[in-house]
Amino acid sequence: LPPTPGAAEAEYVAPSEHTLLEVEENFQHELRRGFAENFPQFIGFLRLRLQAFVKNESDTANLRWMEERSAILFDMYRKTHSLTSGAGVAGCQVIARLSSAFEALLTELYENPKSINPSAIRTLAHTVDFLGQLANEVDATESMKLGETSVLVVDDEALSRKAVMRGLEKAELKAMDVADPAAAFEQCKKQTFDLIFLDIDMPGMNGYELCKLIRAQPQHAKTPVVFVTGLTDFGSRAKSTISGGTDLIGKPFPIIELAVKALTFVMKAQLKPGPKPAK
Repeated sequence: LPPTPGAAEAEYVAPSEHTLLEVEENFQHELRRGFAENFPQFIGFLRLRLQAFVKNESDTANLRWMEERSAILFDMYRKTHSLTSGAGVAGCQVIARLSSAFEALLTELYENPKSINPSAIRTLAHTVDFLGQLANEVDATESMKLGETSVLVVDDEALSRKAVMRGLEKAELKAMDVADPAAAFEQCKKQTFDLIFLDIDMPGMNGYELCKLIRAQPQHAKTPVVFVTGLTDFGSRAKSTISGGTDLIGKPFPIIELAVKALTFVMKAQLKPGPKPAK
């Protein structure tokens, strides 16, 4: 009898679930490795364009400065958009989250040039610097747990508190707000916060005084503290000591600027660099 067609062929054996998972993990690992290799190039581009942006802002004799400012912001937006996409595909969700917020800030500044001020420029610079840190610590972002963070907002003005809280909502960070500085200090005794926003000008106790008290508590000795100040005072206060604070932001601010700043400090506090390779 002639052989049954296909009898000599090996029977098809479906790959096991374990094998499929292993293939998927290897594929994801390759995507992550490729992203990590390209990440520094993104940062290099952003740093160069940021330098050009800062130089352009200080060159008051340049008659085309507004046109050039828009072009630089658009370049930075496009590169950051690619970074966000690459991080998402590679499974680097924490990096994608910060990059996406930074992308939104660049869009805000491009579409609303009136929002460009020393505070916004400072936030741009700090964010690019921190993204540069992450470029060298891609794997370290896996251990970050942003959903477990707790943020405190202290401001006697209701509208200002709402603006900060809205920014933290945009950043998807849990927060509580307090109007009275003394009550805020009592809350800090009972609860440990991962980030604190303090208005500087408050009755009874200003932000500097409250920060000093908070810093004296062991659990908050290294907690990031961001002072909130009016834009008219931002320049002088940025140049002087910020009395134990970590940074400052000028109000009124774009909501997304505060979201970016909050994400940066929360992530920086959780970043645990991996071991350096042996030389």
